[in-house]
Amino acid sequence: MVSFAQEVEESDSTAKPIETIEVTMEKGKVNAKVRTMNPDSTYSDTTRIELKNSYITIVSKSEADKDDDDDDVDEDWDPKYALTWWNGVDVGVNGIINEDFGLSLSQDPASGMLEPEYGRSRYIAFNFAQVKGRIVKDYVGIVTGLTVQIYNWKFSGSDELVFLGDSMGLGPTGERNVNKNKLRASYIGVPVMLEFNTSLDPDKSFHITAGVVGKVRIENMYKQKFSLDGNDNKTALKGDLGLNRWAADAMVRIGYKRLTVFGQVGLLPLFDNDNTQDVYPFAVGLFIKT
Repeated sequence: MVSFAQEVEESDSTAKPIETIEVTMEKGKVNAKVRTMNPDSTYSDTTRIELKNSYITIVSKSEADKDDDDDDVDEDWDPKYALTWWNGVDVGVNGIINEDFGLSLSQDPASGMLEPEYGRSRYIAFNFAQVKGRIVKDYVGIVTGLTVQIYNWKFSGSDELVFLGDSMGLGPTGERNVNKNKLRASYIGVPVMLEFNTSLDPDKSFHITAGVVGKVRIENMYKQKFSLDGNDNKTALKGDLGLNRWAADAMVRIGYKRLTVFGQVGLLPLFDNDNTQDVYPFAVGLFIKT
């Protein structure tokens, strides 16, 4: 550290204040301090520098002011949302289970459901607008927000879903060479989750979040791409398609630091057709925090 000071001398130091300029250099940074000594040897918090047609007034902060500034910094820093695990993106795979929570689905043409190909059935959700209510600091809290969920179930090309009015069934694709056979459904939802953190440091916290997501279907489509007689074709069916408009998920999210996995399963049947067996959507994957 390098420092020096310069006094502005006055002819009568007992009658006029003495101005002191102190310049220091530390770690390549230059700092300047201007102080004014009163005739009674006390220091003033105000220094007035006279110029030709104007003057500059410098007011120094008191120690109390500095302490208040430090308190403001501490109050502004809030770890609450660093320890909230909702805002971000869920990516993974989705599937369909039967009413006994098994993966085997009925292939009855009148009431069955196609079994998804899990290697190609992808799920994504965009979670945002998180709000957290603390219960025990940031160790325990209630979390809510918004989510947009997109399910994509892809099936083999040997059979297809057949929609007839208010009913749905299964049928063979026949002579068509189907290379895409997909059902998509999109929802917007609101979660109500109970969240636990083992530490107030996000880089040390093991966290668990569990609860329910209530949601409404906002879009769906059944899409096929196929070739027939040497010609490429595609079809897309939109509208109700017999899917339940209202839905709810039971959801669990478990993680350490920023690594989080999630799992969710539907609490209401995927379809509301009277003839279709009750099946439920599910999804598992990774959460990417933003």
